[in-house]
Amino acid sequence: MAAETKTISPVFFAHGAPMLAVEDTAASRFLKAFAASQPTPEAILILSAHWETDRLKLSAPGPLRTYHDFRGFPDALYEIDYPAFADEDNVDAAARLLEAAGYEVDLDSDRGLDHGAWVPLSLAYPDADIPVIALSLPAGSTPSSLHAMGRTLAPLKDRGVLIAGSGSTTHNLRDIRPQGTPAPDWALEFDRWLDDGLEAGSISYFDDLENAPDFRRNHPTEEHLLPLFFAFGAGGPDTRTQLLHRSYEYGTLSMSYFRFAA
Repeated sequence: MAAETKTISPVFFAHGAPMLAVEDTAASRFLKAFAASQPTPEAILILSAHWETDRLKLSAPGPLRTYHDFRGFPDALYEIDYPAFADEDNVDAAARLLEAAGYEVDLDSDRGLDHGAWVPLSLAYPDADIPVIALSLPAGSTPSSLHAMGRTLAPLKDRGVLIAGSGSTTHNLRDIRPQGTPAPDWALEFDRWLDDGLEAGSISYFDDLENAPDFRRNHPTEEHLLPLFFAFGAGGPDTRTQLLHRSYEYGTLSMSYFRFAA
């Protein structure tokens, strides 16, 4: 008798700076222990802040190249190869759900995985033996639109697919500080505001991000926050938010990891 497929709760991964892949930090240690905290996924579908597109795109089936989309870092980062692959069954399942809900979806055979995807995955699943499907962040997305897209793809979690958003709950690269610097009050307060909204469980809490505490100081642009709402939506209508880990890197980068369990 075949083993029963287990439902996998969606997650949000903070991917921080690319150096997360090679540095020993509280966040990197959390990610290295993450896989032991839940069943092994049949596949992973990940939406990264770093793949912004005009039209919605999914990885086409096949190998996914490791995309080193950054400059000025040590050679060791550019030598990392995460040989992931997208499998046809789960790409097709994701595309069908999206198209049935009225989304137009293109399959992309070129992009591969940017560092927002491969950095956390290389730490959590270093063997790269689980199929990975990348989903793009469409232009003009809002918390509500991404929450709705997450809800559309929520049935995948019952196939054993780990649905993940990857970004950061604070992301102001113009105000990063030396590693080990305590987080400023404006970052701590924004995370508290965010936690309150996720605990409330309603996406309407996030309708007006501009009124969040020091929003533009925490997010000069919002693409790193938006994947959180995708994972939140994928949790379903009765999701419970669990903060799995929080630390701060380079002073102002919040390394927050959430699970959205039904």
